[in-house]
Amino acid sequence: MRILSVILLLIAYGSLYPGNFSAPRAGTLQAFLTNFTWFTSIGDVLGNIALFFPLGIAAVLFSSSRRPKGTHFGVALLLAFIFSLALQLAQVWLPSRTAALADVLWNMVGMASGMIAANLVAKRVHTSAHSLSYLTLIPLSILVLWLLNESLPLAPTLDWQKIKDALKPLLEFNFSLPKSLMHAAGVVAAGTALMALRAQPALWLGGALIVVLAAKLIVVNLYLDASALVGMVAGYVLFASMLRLGHSRRIFEAAFWLMLIAWTAIEITPFFLTRSGTINIIPFATMLHGSMESGAHGLVRSLFIYTALLWLGHKNGMDTRKTIVGLVIWSCLIELSQMALLGRTADVTEPILLMLVGWALGVVQRHQPQVEPVAETTLPQLDDTAVTTAKMSGRRTLTSIALGMAIWVAIAWLVTRSELTPYNVRELVYQGHPFRSLVLLATLFYWSIGFPVFIARWLTRGGMYLLSFLPLVLLHGLVAWLLIVSAVPSESIHDIVGSPVLGWPWKWELLGRFLALFCIWSVAATAGSILAATGILPDAKTSLLGWVIGACLVVPVSYYVVVSQASTDNLVELIANNGSLGSFLLIGSALVLLLFGGTKVALAFSLGAVRADKATMWVLGAGVSAYLALHFGLEQIIVKYGQVFSALQFLLSSNRENLAGTGELIVRYAILYSGLLAAIVMVQGPLWRWVILAPRHDRIAREYLQDSTGSSHTPSHPSHFPTSDQ
Repeated sequence: MRILSVILLLIAYGSLYPGNFSAPRAGTLQAFLTNFTWFTSIGDVLGNIALFFPLGIAAVLFSSSRRPKGTHFGVALLLAFIFSLALQLAQVWLPSRTAALADVLWNMVGMASGMIAANLVAKRVHTSAHSLSYLTLIPLSILVLWLLNESLPLAPTLDWQKIKDALKPLLEFNFSLPKSLMHAAGVVAAGTALMALRAQPALWLGGALIVVLAAKLIVVNLYLDASALVGMVAGYVLFASMLRLGHSRRIFEAAFWLMLIAWTAIEITPFFLTRSGTINIIPFATMLHGSMESGAHGLVRSLFIYTALLWLGHKNGMDTRKTIVGLVIWSCLIELSQMALLGRTADVTEPILLMLVGWALGVVQRHQPQVEPVAETTLPQLDDTAVTTAKMSGRRTLTSIALGMAIWVAIAWLVTRSELTPYNVRELVYQGHPFRSLVLLATLFYWSIGFPVFIARWLTRGGMYLLSFLPLVLLHGLVAWLLIVSAVPSESIHDIVGSPVLGWPWKWELLGRFLALFCIWSVAATAGSILAATGILPDAKTSLLGWVIGACLVVPVSYYVVVSQASTDNLVELIANNGSLGSFLLIGSALVLLLFGGTKVALAFSLGAVRADKATMWVLGAGVSAYLALHFGLEQIIVKYGQVFSALQFLLSSNRENLAGTGELIVRYAILYSGLLAAIVMVQGPLWRWVILAPRHDRIAREYLQDSTGSSHTPSHPSHFPTSDQ
């Protein structure tokens, strides 16, 4: 069901990109409803079919429906039709998209084709009524992706002139080593997939190569060059030789490393350095901006490479999670290196797509049938509650996050249209794409408040993990940077961190200044979370030690960049005593207190780990202390715009003309503090429940199994949570 949901979200994202909704021109809706032209171009038709083909497969292989096959087929088609029609109707309000009823028709063809293909595959991969063979489905997917990667756009023609034109590059012998390596790696990976399918791999791979070479000659827009021919032949010879010599195990190792080297080489060549690198921070924008054919080919190529690498890593005995993390880091390094290469554009799509593929493979792997172990004695079954609570908690967490983000977007949309909202807050929403901006801001909001919970939990591991606080803070800031530059107008970013003055290439100076500023929030939020969870978080003192080590490194650098070397006085003028270190630390302390109070409430609501009366006292005390810290840490007299006001008046007033008085400031602060408490409860509540419950139930399960196998240890799992008041 989760795979179905993700596919639906991706289809909706691709269909409604870039989300710049506006009123349609007169007659647009009528033209959409009366246009019955069913064929536009072969690329458009194949793209619409391919868009819903995976949905059809998932509707069969990953559906939990118990309806008869015919009924399930009809219901799935009906729901897909409604979904496709709704997307096309929405495109009427997108000036950059063209809505057409023909797209709905071809979407339905793709849906039906996927369901038929999945039913045919299911006859082989289902070993029982509801079990799925991971060992068969993933290699089959790799084989299909390889064939598609080499044969798209799948539009054959028997034109003799086309065949001669396709052979011309071969006669000219235009050879590229990286491209040849990629073709060879693809062939070897396809061979390993055939080995896993228990077929005669060398024979079937030879037949598949003949089909691919023929496709290069007769498929529109394809050609056969020396790089492809040499690479495919070399890959087949390597695979067949190792197979004949009996090195079956080494074939998987060779396939993995060859694919990794080929992927890296193809991404960083030609290697010509430049100082004006660029990066695309909108996921899938590169694929969606170009033609549908080139976008589909790029997507299939990436899916093939990532699926093959992750599966081959699994076959070589690598830990799945570590393989995913390692490949994502490697992908990020490749994309960052492309910023220094001429003609290349770094893209956040590839790491995101790699993570999605890893997640999907994990879901598929969990569907494989469980083989019952043969043993002389049968272990007692573990209580279902102890086994499934953590899993259910994870699902509730994801549901809570999705629901909370939807609520946040709705509230933010209303708030940013209110005249009572400070003007500098209203200006944060990018008016060109307000909905996309609000969604990204909601994601930034959850990321900013929620990730410190995981940092706090991570630091409790102690040992070398204590040194990970600085990398985690930098990760916190980097993701926040990607979100904020995608959601907020560049003028607003310049107002906060200043304009570039050092002459660095690209946006490195802005990125550095933003990281220095955001790290202050990250350090303060983590401190507030740890202090509030003392007594609940396992070994919170160890976590606090890791925080102290990291804070001693981060805070001086942040102060130096944000205050001492500021490129704008927009922030420095708000800090008392012309940006003194003491005032800077007071503001940081206020942030710690605000997060401390919010986390106390979150723990009280989500776990009942803090008594209501004591939580109320903590919240009131933290709120008053934070206000005092802000009062003394922020400048009291600012002369600007022909007026005299305080920093708090500047931050909390609706506009410059109507500055709030002392009483109104306190009321506005109380409202803001209450809103922040509600926000922290919404974000951190499910996360705290998850990070506390999941390890607890894992430990109970281990202790139970140890006890059932004759261990002298008696599990002890208290029926209540420790409280921070104990």
